[in-house]
Amino acid sequence: MLSERIRTERPTGRAVFSDAMRAWFEGDFEACLALCDRVRPPDLDIRSQLSLLRARALLRLARPDDAIAEIERAFVAVGGLDASLTARLLLGTALVRRGETQRGVVLLLAAQADAAQAHPTIRSEIALSLALGHYGLRALDEADRALDQVSPEADIVHARALEYRGWVAAGRFDYASATRAFGAALARLDECRHHDRFMEATALSALAILAAERLDRDTWLAVEQRARRFDWTAGGLARSHYLVAYHASLMDEARGRTREALVWIAQAEDAAPSAATRLFALCRRAEIFRGAGERFAHGDLVARLRGIANTIADDEISGDERNALLVLAAELAVFGDVVAARGMLKRHRRLAPPSPMWSLMNDPREEAAIVDAEAVVARAGGDIARARDLFRRAFELYRRVGYERRALLAAGRLYELTGQTYLRDYVDQVVRKLGASSPLRSIVLTVDPGTADPIVSALSPTERAVLALLCEGLSTAAIAAARGRSKQTIRNTISRILIAFGLPDRQALLRECVRRGLIAS
Repeated sequence: MLSERIRTERPTGRAVFSDAMRAWFEGDFEACLALCDRVRPPDLDIRSQLSLLRARALLRLARPDDAIAEIERAFVAVGGLDASLTARLLLGTALVRRGETQRGVVLLLAAQADAAQAHPTIRSEIALSLALGHYGLRALDEADRALDQVSPEADIVHARALEYRGWVAAGRFDYASATRAFGAALARLDECRHHDRFMEATALSALAILAAERLDRDTWLAVEQRARRFDWTAGGLARSHYLVAYHASLMDEARGRTREALVWIAQAEDAAPSAATRLFALCRRAEIFRGAGERFAHGDLVARLRGIANTIADDEISGDERNALLVLAAELAVFGDVVAARGMLKRHRRLAPPSPMWSLMNDPREEAAIVDAEAVVARAGGDIARARDLFRRAFELYRRVGYERRALLAAGRLYELTGQTYLRDYVDQVVRKLGASSPLRSIVLTVDPGTADPIVSALSPTERAVLALLCEGLSTAAIAAARGRSKQTIRNTISRILIAFGLPDRQALLRECVRRGLIAS
């Protein structure tokens, strides 16, 4: 094992350098750096290669400033054309990743112009980095043209080019094409002479996000199998592990596998690379409790989450981590703490925006997440007119980009407020992708529109969830199995529902729900 050799082998030159190279190919960048520290370069060539290898590992670990320092050291001892071009392409890449995108692209274009006699793999790497730079400038057509220059013979570089095509497609909000590209990248990686675990983890996390948001069961099944056998222990993989586990919890909840969803979100909590991402994962746990009708567990966790959020400084929350405050605001509002929910929305507004490199200009998902959370808070605060307008905007945005899970929830909430039949039609269409016992079914098919019917509005979330399953024709035993409760507990819940409606039995209840227009006949 490389980790054992790091502890026991005496410092040397080429042997440990070879181990460091292998660690880099395996995607274990922390081990790669540790092995590089043990190398005693026997000559200038190894010294130069060592600095360039360290720079590569540092770039994968999102440390562009440290990478630039290594590249500057490498320039002192760089020998041939390929080594010189490698240093220039790594410097250009580091500048792009640091946010100096235009400067990095200029440097990469100059390196490309000098690379006619270079090794084909070096030329492909330059083209790959240029694609990243164009992506950062949102010149997506130029990014595609740069990727066209990556040779299929370039092994892992070609696999990464397919991954980048996924990001370019996502930049156009073409998530079907992005899904195909990320899948092709993994298939190509399996054919490569070497392996890149970092790239595999990144592609898996991208596919997990797309599968969960698009309710794409086929894609998720392929991701799940690969994710379960993947070794997540290497350094630098925590964020990808967190994203896979987080979105796995969404997918299992949609499939009606609440217990499995909780197992996945526990993994996300453990893998969370920052306090803000752990807050995000804990909010997800609260959502699962709420969807399962666990009112007291939900309330207890949400009360604790408010205190946890207050211990995290604003400068510790960056990028898409900012949306943890939006999710928490929604949970606080549902819990009944509207004042705290408004405070979280206000705090989100004052945070610094995401880096231009990693956020898409005019990204409708960002606006949708904000207006969706604001709608939940407005509704909890009694401002129904504003909530209706905001839910409509969130639904339109999510439906436009194909985020069916979120569009489904927004449509259900909006239908509850308006009773418009086109929303019910959308819900009925998308809900077919859910598992028979999915809590999402209970949320969006809970005999809507609830606020238009005072009896339904007065029911608890658990009672509304059971009523929804009754209206789907499920027996007491089936409802008990779906919700993980005893048949007697379900009978007691049904009795409370009948008392609320003033009816003698479930047949009369179903007839009454049809009469009220709460469900289809």
